Amino acid sequence: MARQKQLACPFCGKNVILEKVDLDRLGSNWSIDWKVLQIREMLPGPGRGHKGKTKEHGFPVIEEESLSIVDLAADPSYSEVVAAVKKRLITIVRAYVEAGIIRKEELV
Repeated sequence: MARQKQLACPFCGKNVILEKVDLDRLGSNWSIDWKVLQIREMLPGPGRGHKGKTKEHGFPVIEEESLSIVDLAADPSYSEVVAAVKKRLITIVRAYVEAGIIRKEELV
């Protein structure tokens, strides 16, 4: 049987074929302004980033309605989401520290 290497996201578990992961962008394409809660419009067509015959397809992000982590933290209605994401991130970072992959001084 054929085998394939896939990289699983330590945060959500989503798998991506390893060869398709842009390792150079992986650690550098994020900012505090990135919209972590994305409001998307559900249009007809294949979706999930696939190209259709027109621009009117898929699930485009509505930037002006989407929220960054700062926006989420400022809105009490998202306090449970913020707490859950924070807990998961701390769990991941602690595991990397325990494994010796991240040094505590790198976290400052």
